[in-house]
Amino acid sequence: PVTQSSNNLLGASDILRAPANTPRPKLTARLQASGEATYCSDLPLANNEVYCHFAFVQSTAGTLASICTRKALRVPGVVAVLTAQDLVQQYGHVATLGDPDDSLLWNVDDPVFVGARIAIAVAETYEAAIEAARAVTYCVDAQAYEPQYVDPTEAIAQHYAERQDKKNPSSVAGKWRRIGLPKQGLKVVDNRDVVLEFKQQGKEDQELELDVLGLTTVAGVVCNDTQKHFTLETHSCRSLPVEDGVIEVWSSSQNNSLAQTVIALGLNKPESKVCVKVKRIGGGFGSKLSLHLAVATATSIVADIFQRPARNHAERRDDQHVTGGRESCHSRYALTANTKTMKLLTYTVDFELTSGVASGDGMGDLGMAIAWSDNCYKANLLHYATGRTMKTPAPRNTSMRSPGVLQSHATHEVAMVHLAHALKQPVHVVQECNFYDYGDMTPYGYTLGENGFNWTIPQLWAKQKPKYLLKLKEVEAFNAANKFKKRGVHMSPTKFVMGLSDWKIPAFVVIFSDGSVEVTTGGCEIGQGLYVKVAQTAAHVLGCDISYIKVGDTTTDKNPNATGTGGSGTSESACNAAILACRQLRFKLEPYLLKNKGIWADAVAEATMDTVDLRAVALNDVKYDPDQQFDYATYGVGIAEVEVDVLTGEVSIVDVDVAMDQGTSLNAEIDLGQLEGGYVIALGFYFTEKNDVAPDGTQTADGTWEYKPPMVADLPLKMHTSFLPLAPNPSPVAVLNSKASGEPPMQLASSAFLAAHAAIREARKAFANNDDWFDLPIPATPMDVRKACCLTDANLFI
Repeated sequence: PVTQSSNNLLGASDILRAPANTPRPKLTARLQASGEATYCSDLPLANNEVYCHFAFVQSTAGTLASICTRKALRVPGVVAVLTAQDLVQQYGHVATLGDPDDSLLWNVDDPVFVGARIAIAVAETYEAAIEAARAVTYCVDAQAYEPQYVDPTEAIAQHYAERQDKKNPSSVAGKWRRIGLPKQGLKVVDNRDVVLEFKQQGKEDQELELDVLGLTTVAGVVCNDTQKHFTLETHSCRSLPVEDGVIEVWSSSQNNSLAQTVIALGLNKPESKVCVKVKRIGGGFGSKLSLHLAVATATSIVADIFQRPARNHAERRDDQHVTGGRESCHSRYALTANTKTMKLLTYTVDFELTSGVASGDGMGDLGMAIAWSDNCYKANLLHYATGRTMKTPAPRNTSMRSPGVLQSHATHEVAMVHLAHALKQPVHVVQECNFYDYGDMTPYGYTLGENGFNWTIPQLWAKQKPKYLLKLKEVEAFNAANKFKKRGVHMSPTKFVMGLSDWKIPAFVVIFSDGSVEVTTGGCEIGQGLYVKVAQTAAHVLGCDISYIKVGDTTTDKNPNATGTGGSGTSESACNAAILACRQLRFKLEPYLLKNKGIWADAVAEATMDTVDLRAVALNDVKYDPDQQFDYATYGVGIAEVEVDVLTGEVSIVDVDVAMDQGTSLNAEIDLGQLEGGYVIALGFYFTEKNDVAPDGTQTADGTWEYKPPMVADLPLKMHTSFLPLAPNPSPVAVLNSKASGEPPMQLASSAFLAAHAAIREARKAFANNDDWFDLPIPATPMDVRKACCLTDANLFI
């Protein structure tokens, strides 16, 4: 069937600030659509360039007993095969990749796992490098490894030790919010569990001395598999040696400063001799915050050792094997409510995340899962969230869009549906009566309605509720008329909090004598439209036409020490840095603009003749406030209508309606695309992206045939989106009254998952006379859905 989409963005922009806060296509939209845009692997080949590829353990975890490269070295065109021993001989150590447990190469006698890198094949051609890597032989003494719980206190201590290392003060530069633990409210218990305990004000000493007969208690489990990033552009890098020992690195990266630090440490060079550059990347979703480091470091080592340009573009299936993804999560919830009022009294949740071989990224994502665990709901007595991460013999897992939050949100929404089932009340009624209100303090210390922290869920809910009630009636009629197809509908809210002190993004702005302007920032263009938003805000502040603005490549020599591009806050932070720099230049040009009647080019030409310095630098440096760590929230309410084919288990997303509060959008067209794309990625998390792992650790879903990111047939048949009009973000640190986009709407895909749950419930009642609560795994594949419907052979007779 033909899909349909519509949107209503009226009132989400501010024409008075044009070209800022107005809709506009991405600067390179035409280049990307035509295939003319260049990426890392499109850079021209040098005559003496070599290719690199990783050899890795392909089956069985255990101890690496031996590595043999003789067969690989006989492959025609091979230059060398480097092992950990070679790196130790050359540099005195093997590089680690921003986490001491994640080594570039594993050595003999190290514990290894499927996907562990053991050698770098270097060859004259791409094909020869792959062939040589696959010709490396090794022996592993098979051994079963039990998962190890991570001590958060050790992770925190290591983090601060690195920060205070005077010899290498930038060793944690660009780590973004990898360690989410030293935050207000979070504590560590028994050297294992991270805990957030919050009692509502005035009720700290109140005990639950309530009539047991007046309580309803439910408990359950929500489990999700690892989700792969599956970017269109796999991990890639090109490194080339230039004069005086400098290495120039073109990397497909979301985190230039961290790449610079890791490469410099690996090569025993000062960071000033490693320049990391990014033009654009073909998708990141969090994978290129840290998982890109292996490819970038390996190519730089090869370029340094052989003094030849080197490149590595990971082959798709190998890339799947050697990299992790979103952490799998086992969440246990329990909540208690007043049976009569349906008010939530207590909510407890426990998260267990698997981090793979290295725990640094997983600890940060666990902190986010806990901090975002309340969603939009107030527990009137106690909110208690705990969690831990486990090291497992597998490639390093890392942040993926809405890290930790997607799992946390799913758990709370499932819990609310479970409560409504126990109370025998409509789900939307139970949800609505448990929303926060203005003046409520949340578990993480911020109060709704204070310090510019607005609360617009009531407006969004009121806007969506009539549509939802109409769909409920339509679904009821459809289910009565259809036996083997059932429909469900669900409405989900989201509160995605943002603390802009996490992003330290610099900007450098230069005005040339003809009036043209180049703006560069520390934020990477990863498809999210950062460059066009920066160009719009720069033109707005300078007062020139946007045609004068060029946004240059992101490089560490122009904008060093930037935090990584991720978490949905980089675009607005880069825009703020550009605004601060452009204000300096506008101040310098003001008298010339007055003299030249506002004609931009003439004013700049005269200022240049007067040798005015038309350069400016600035840093987005929102200060951390321990009393209010979050500055605002992006809100949304989504409705989904889903149809389940009871015979096959296939799920069709019939209709989706999403309403978001984006404040005064920096660019409503870009934010709309971020909404739609984020929602679809989350559909993959909930329905299609199952990453099967065999008992020996081998991933069976390692390519496009076996691993299923959402495709055309998985898209909603209808999708309507709208932004809350005339709702500027009142936070004092908001950039032009905007709000973050990208990750916030992803949570709303839970509406499709729970709509499928509702449809399955109808099938179970029809075919098995069973209305008991049931768990549905994430992702809910057709096999899972078919099984949950309780259809038997006897039901197939008409």
